[in-house]
Amino acid sequence: MGTGLAPFNTGLQPTHNMGDMNFSNGSACCSSELLDGDKVEGAANFEGVPHEALDFALRYLGVKDLLSVERVCKSLFSTVRDDPLLWRTIHIDQPLNERITDDVLVQLATRAKGELRCLSLVECPKVTDHGLRHILETNPRLIKLCVPGCTRINSEFIVSSIRAFNSNKDVGGIKQIRIGGLFGVNHGHFQELKLLLGAGDKKIESYHKPHFYHRGNFYLPYDDDRAIDIEMCPRCEKFRLVYDCPAEGCKVTDKSPQVCRACTLCIARCAECGRCINDTEFEETFCLELLCSDCFKQLIKYQDKLDKKVDPCGAPHGLSYQFSLHG
Repeated sequence: MGTGLAPFNTGLQPTHNMGDMNFSNGSACCSSELLDGDKVEGAANFEGVPHEALDFALRYLGVKDLLSVERVCKSLFSTVRDDPLLWRTIHIDQPLNERITDDVLVQLATRAKGELRCLSLVECPKVTDHGLRHILETNPRLIKLCVPGCTRINSEFIVSSIRAFNSNKDVGGIKQIRIGGLFGVNHGHFQELKLLLGAGDKKIESYHKPHFYHRGNFYLPYDDDRAIDIEMCPRCEKFRLVYDCPAEGCKVTDKSPQVCRACTLCIARCAECGRCINDTEFEETFCLELLCSDCFKQLIKYQDKLDKKVDPCGAPHGLSYQFSLHG
């Protein structure tokens, strides 16, 4: 691409010792590092060629499932690792996001053999500019880059890297990017990114469906069609993730724009339903999350129903439910 950046040195060695399934080096260490302690039952001594239907089904699996499948037997190991079509989209979120490092990311991307089209890393604290630089240098056909919440990736690096990447006239370049949660994005960065992505002066917010804030949905999905996830907050005029409000009285109409559409620093929102909590009764949880009064009442009612299902010995009947809070 002519970026003038130093090559990435992972220090990895080729895969060895496939006969006894001791994949200690090369790209096979991805599964051992990311799925540490996981074991695949019934991984006996299957040596046959997988059915072609299985090969088709593998294309619907995510990264975590593919890493599990490749540990079943030697045949599936080769099938999963050597098929670049399985790795054209790499999406990493919980629970793998805390484990993935620059080296592991490079190993996974190498499986695409230069054909990686979409890279999505959600809140991966160990991924840095260094690893992302290598991905961009070795995958010229990348069109989607999603790094929301990756706090070790610099916003200035993102802009300069996409500028260099999209300067290659032989390929289409990156068309969509997700950088919500990254610090330091200013007006100049935003305007240049819009131009680089081909968004121009279009109002990005005019053609997409609403994005509501709630636990597990803080960031824009990587398969959403808008070019960039952040925009200028109507209130603070900072470039951040901006959320719509699902409350009936707050919905946008032709005559009344949504006045509570803003970032979470300007307008607090319920962590469960995403509605604004301007003048609404709310409860603050022990994780400092906010729940509107309606969601809090529903939680209490649900908890009461669970308590009634517990027998005198304390054993719950049926499925158990664990209410988790994202702090």
